[in-house]
Amino acid sequence: MSTHIMSGTDWCLVVEASKPYESYDMGDWGRIDVRPVDEETPLASRVGEVVLGVREDWEPLTGRMGLELDFTSGSVRCESWSGDLRIRAVGSMP
Repeated sequence: MSTHIMSGTDWCLVVEASKPYESYDMGDWGRIDVRPVDEETPLASRVGEVVLGVREDWEPLTGRMGLELDFTSGSVRCESWSGDLRIRAVGSMP
């Protein structure tokens, strides 16, 4: 299983366990390409690490908007911002 993180159509942050799916064409709306992990992403360097802590930002009307994951090597923040998914490193642990 993989962890699927995306910004939902209602701009909430979706985090779920799922099997990876194939790339697909959305016609006039573009194409979704599923690719291997890019080593330049904040989560790629933490694959295999134990998650030490989790904090989420929750809005009553829209649901989860942000999620921060703590690892030994630092934290990663995942956010839905105006419908866009943002994932960034937010610090390193000593």
